[in-house]
Amino acid sequence: MDCNPVLWKIAPHTNAKHQILKRYIEAWAPILSQGGNNARLVYIDGFAGPGEYTDGEDGSPIVVLKALKNHSLRNNFKSEFVNIFIEVCKERADHLRNVIKNRVEPLPNWIKYEIHVEDFNRDIQELMKYLENNNLRLAPALTFVDPFGWKNLDYDVLSDLMKFEKGELLITFMAGFLERFMWNKAHMPSIKKLFSDDQIDKIKKSDDQERLIMEFFLENLKERIKLKTNGANIWHLAFSAYNGANNLEYYLIHLTKSSKGFYVMKQAMYNVSHDGSYKFSDFDFDPNQRTLVDYGAEESWIGAASEDAMKYISSLTSEGIKEIPISVIKDHVKYSTYWIYYKAILDKLEKDKKIQVINCKNRRKGTFPDRCKISMI
Repeated sequence: MDCNPVLWKIAPHTNAKHQILKRYIEAWAPILSQGGNNARLVYIDGFAGPGEYTDGEDGSPIVVLKALKNHSLRNNFKSEFVNIFIEVCKERADHLRNVIKNRVEPLPNWIKYEIHVEDFNRDIQELMKYLENNNLRLAPALTFVDPFGWKNLDYDVLSDLMKFEKGELLITFMAGFLERFMWNKAHMPSIKKLFSDDQIDKIKKSDDQERLIMEFFLENLKERIKLKTNGANIWHLAFSAYNGANNLEYYLIHLTKSSKGFYVMKQAMYNVSHDGSYKFSDFDFDPNQRTLVDYGAEESWIGAASEDAMKYISSLTSEGIKEIPISVIKDHVKYSTYWIYYKAILDKLEKDKKIQVINCKNRRKGTFPDRCKISMI
């Protein structure tokens, strides 16, 4: 195994990816832990790396351990958090062990970690074999799959991690790399492990190859997951990351069976993207910016968001639904659009006199309780 370099420089889009991971862990941990229903929660970092970059930035294992250790609600956690860091390169694994020791230890007794010097796919296959042989189930687990390329992506391994009730995946999918190598015969054997001949043919003929690569990957993976989960509904999101030349590097793809998990990840991706576009590019990254979060001025998104909501309300009205529960509009915004700020959208529609709130006694102005309904003006 060639481990050179052991460390490398962080790219701004990688920093964005780590912010999304951090935000999601900070929300995921209390949601699953505070109720007391899950004695153990698992985070698996499939390509853990050395724990830091040449400029001292934290790697993903350190980001996660710090997020747990310093969480504002940590005193309410009722679960043990087991972190499994898988790294095939011994030199990087050893470096990670030292970085954890120097940056986050001592850890509270409810945070555990293991470092496995092993190939990711083999390690997960061994874990699945152990669980099956002992008639066990995997605890609620978020697995971060962050390979350098695409050759380590295995549909069977990924779908195994999702076959349990509360399994989730966060995958760095190098669609940009794949698109550039799609014409190279030397790489075709590994590409054919991900796509059928028919899909490869359609990709090569497409004017938007990168997006089609991502869509086929998701289609194939979700089909494999459904076979192992009796057709479970899978929610997914994709965040695109671009390099300094403004070329696509990868899609950060999240898959979950939880609508709540979907919405939490949607908020994390939205807040790290520019104007809710689910896109972050090094091309327009300002290194003097204090944070990668760019909420943008409200007027840059509220018009399009309220217009979309109005179209949805109109469609319901045309179907004969004159009084629409506010919860229906909120769910539409949360699960069927780019947007997350449903209150701001409803507020604008009301101020513009396009809707009125009805059946809502003792309602304070500017609030939109689920018990209320709306109608078009």
